[in-house]
Amino acid sequence: MNSKVDLHMHTVVSDGTDTIPELLKKIQTLGITTFAVTDHDAIDGALEMECIVPAEIKFIKGVELSCKTDVAKCHILGYNYDPNHAAFRKFVEEANDVRMNKTERRWKYLTEELGFAFSEEEKAELFKKKSPGKPAFADLIQKHLPPVQPGEAPIDIYKTYLKSLPGGRVDAIGAIKAIKAAGGVAVWAHPFGGVREKRLTQEQFREQLELLRNAGIDGLECYYSEYTMEEVEALCRAACEKGLRISGGSDYHGTGKPHLHLGMLNKEDTIIREEQLTVLDMWR
Repeated sequence: MNSKVDLHMHTVVSDGTDTIPELLKKIQTLGITTFAVTDHDAIDGALEMECIVPAEIKFIKGVELSCKTDVAKCHILGYNYDPNHAAFRKFVEEANDVRMNKTERRWKYLTEELGFAFSEEEKAELFKKKSPGKPAFADLIQKHLPPVQPGEAPIDIYKTYLKSLPGGRVDAIGAIKAIKAAGGVAVWAHPFGGVREKRLTQEQFREQLELLRNAGIDGLECYYSEYTMEEVEALCRAACEKGLRISGGSDYHGTGKPHLHLGMLNKEDTIIREEQLTVLDMWR
């Protein structure tokens, strides 16, 4: 399955495993014609990609901000922003500071409370990332676990060692305002819940949607690699009812989440055409 558009993917700048040139080569090999780089709480990867992407491919600068509201956690995607807008840059830097603080606390939890004996070299490698996430920790932990013996089930590293920590997120309303102040478009990422996230209840979804809509959200990521077409259609109906744009992305991370593939915009073998993503109408 490979749609020719994908507006949600990550690089080594955050918790992906592909460098910018490696990701671009894969984009070209798959024939994807429109895409966005949306690293967590950082725009460095998007700006680097903008400098090397060929003219025949449509590239849209993106970012994925880790947010919260009074209802629940959420991720807000920002597209086509002015990267030099002072308030926007400041907000992204604040989001990155929050993420790095959480990274420090997670490191301390793993080493001091769980007793992992990571080396100084491993710490330096982790913290040189602009915006590290759980996959980087998972890879590191895997190296320090004993081999799985025949007949044993492998340990679920995320459930066993990478519990959710308090904090680590910025205000969603502030994120939407910052993106729009920079001339960008704000989209609620995977509204029902992303990879390894607890799904929202219908009541939580409705409350969160109303809150974000009132804050100025422009669209919903209706097409998503982890959603069935039934879920996709439900999100598309919600977007149309609220007058919001429809977006879509794979949430590709490379080997960090190997079951997610570039151009994979739903769980079923369905190709999504560019015209189905009405958010693109804003840049045509």
